[in-house]
Amino acid sequence: MKNQLLLPVLCLSFAIGISGQTQAQNVPMVITSDYYAQPKVLILHARNNSGRDIIGYTITIRHKNPDGTLDQGGWSASGSDMLYVLISTQMAKDPTASERIRQQNIGIEALSAAGNGIFAAGTTRDMTMNGIESGSELEFTAAVVFYADGSFDKQDEDAFKQMLARRQGELLAKKKVNEIVKNALADTTNDHPTAAALTELSKYVVEGMARKQDGRYDPERDEHMELQGDIQNLKNMQPHRGTTERELLSQYVEEQEKRITLMEPHCHLEIALKE
Repeated sequence: MKNQLLLPVLCLSFAIGISGQTQAQNVPMVITSDYYAQPKVLILHARNNSGRDIIGYTITIRHKNPDGTLDQGGWSASGSDMLYVLISTQMAKDPTASERIRQQNIGIEALSAAGNGIFAAGTTRDMTMNGIESGSELEFTAAVVFYADGSFDKQDEDAFKQMLARRQGELLAKKKVNEIVKNALADTTNDHPTAAALTELSKYVVEGMARKQDGRYDPERDEHMELQGDIQNLKNMQPHRGTTERELLSQYVEEQEKRITLMEPHCHLEIALKE
């Protein structure tokens, strides 16, 4: 069975049509689908006709009731957030970028070549959804779309807040790490500032776990999840030949400052998510 889905302008909601039916040509995104009943797999083929590069999206899936109305009791989703890809690419283009950042970008370029990087305007991307019982009893909605220019469109408030909370949490984590590392570097008598920073970070994480979480979309919850990875990154840092621990840590702080600056327009901290 093959359906054609069209994404109307602005509201970004997938409308299901019939393959071969005459459709308007000026829609920003056209999606066709193939459903395979035996493995219960639905494949969406999405073309980005918005005229802007997409760096994050969530597609929600809701079941239809026998009378044609939507089941509001729950929904599942498929999506991706490529903000990390965008920021890493931008940092690698900086003439002062470190070798570590440049090597990191090699992997990003390979990801993009495989069609899994930024969802560029005018390109098509396939999304595979497993465990789908029927392709004709579902409604798909592009619940939220984040663009490379920092703008966004949202159709579903829950999906929007979930993705934004993750972004804000990651940004808060990077800011906290930099604050603590800077404090450790400020003590010029300490020959091992990394150990001092790790001690303070671990303490902050423990204290955060004891604090009450506010509501469903609390960026601090995501912040503490991100901090676990940041702590591991600091543990893995090893000075290169001719580079001291303090010099390496200072370079780390400088790179993180650049990353924070590039991330901020995409995290919309002016939008409060706590309930």
